[in-house]
Amino acid sequence: MAITPINVGIIANDGTGDDLREAFVKVNNNIDDLDTRFQTLTSTTGTNVGSGGFGIFKEKVASDFQFRTLAIDPLSPGTITLRVSNDNNSLYVASTQASWRITDGTNSIVTSVENFLTVSGTSGATVSVNNGTRTLTVDSSIINETAPTLNATLDANNNRINNVSHLNGITAAELAGIFAFDFGSTGNDRTSIIDWIANSQDIEFGTFLSPATQDADLGGLS
Repeated sequence: MAITPINVGIIANDGTGDDLREAFVKVNNNIDDLDTRFQTLTSTTGTNVGSGGFGIFKEKVASDFQFRTLAIDPLSPGTITLRVSNDNNSLYVASTQASWRITDGTNSIVTSVENFLTVSGTSGATVSVNNGTRTLTVDSSIINETAPTLNATLDANNNRINNVSHLNGITAAELAGIFAFDFGSTGNDRTSIIDWIANSQDIEFGTFLSPATQDADLGGLS
């Protein structure tokens, strides 16, 4: 309901204004309207719209709406600034003073957030950044090493090491010849390994002593 003005005429006693009764009817209606508005005002509260974050409105005390104060965090001074516009209608928040603070426990880096931080890996470790997923990946796979070395004993934990080409300069083929020496097949007509080697393989062992002078019994073959 809008406020109803009282018609007071153009000049005094010109007979064009409201009569006394009509004037006070309007007065009563206007007072009722204002009273209704005041009752509505006293029950009004403020609401922070949006989701997440912290609300600016705190509470209403009587007819006083109270809001939280925006201020610099005293626990992190110099990391952000607040400024009111020249026309006092806007509040500007600037983060040009914010800093990256990174440490490895011994050395620390403190730099403005406007500067890029470069993360790099040593030797075969590689670092990649994916802007789409906002991820930083450090790949330290040994396959990336061009000259891998160990500073301690390598424990294979009883697992195999496959596809070895050299071991201390010895090729895999040479190693296979050492550990896979082929003496051929044995027959039932051999009574000892010496007998089998001497008669079956083209290996020169030099002159054999008489059996009576041998100290080692290599047993028989079946």
